[in-house]
Amino acid sequence: MDPKKIKLFDMSLSIYHGCPSYPKLGTPAVTRTCYRNREGFNAERLEICTHVCTHVDTPEHFFDDAGDGVTLPLERFWGPGAILDLRGRVVADQGIGLELVRPFGDMIEAGDFVLINTGWNKKRGFSVEYMRKWPWLDGAASEFFRDKGVKAVGIDSISLGGYGSREKAQVCHEVLLGAGILIIEEVFFPDEVMDGKKRLVSAFPLKIVKGSASPIRLVAYEEI
Repeated sequence: MDPKKIKLFDMSLSIYHGCPSYPKLGTPAVTRTCYRNREGFNAERLEICTHVCTHVDTPEHFFDDAGDGVTLPLERFWGPGAILDLRGRVVADQGIGLELVRPFGDMIEAGDFVLINTGWNKKRGFSVEYMRKWPWLDGAASEFFRDKGVKAVGIDSISLGGYGSREKAQVCHEVLLGAGILIIEEVFFPDEVMDGKKRLVSAFPLKIVKGSASPIRLVAYEEI
């Protein structure tokens, strides 16, 4: 592979001190602990929940000893990426059901990373809409992706599940993670990837023993 012939697309959100995060998980803290003009170098301390900012949920999130970033093979964390464009088709606190995902069925193949763009990454902030009323994936749509044999399902909101009830929050996690399908949350969609093309994507986690999730640098690749 010639690096000069590969274009990279960053599909991750920035981590910064006090940035938005799932309610009750705490906000990230990025603190400079050493300064170049004092210690001769700069260094920072990062305190962050594994389920904050762009991250991958492993089966360990809902099932003990089911696989984490240490035990799962690297091949599980990359594959062809199919982007579902639902911008303008969902509203706050809406369950994304079969009627919205089934029309994309022909483009989704076994082993794909399905990445859902609802437009919510453009709303990132501390509004009630972003923090508690994002669109979420319902059980039937989750079963649809499971039956397709995909590797991962991602979304640009704080969680693939909704907020406020078990039915909204947990069902999609149980269906997908129970089948060994990864979940990626807080995906960022640059305009350049919204052209209908499939691109290879990688979502490699940190090697956190028993880690139910890990921050990732989600990247899409394209030959040029």
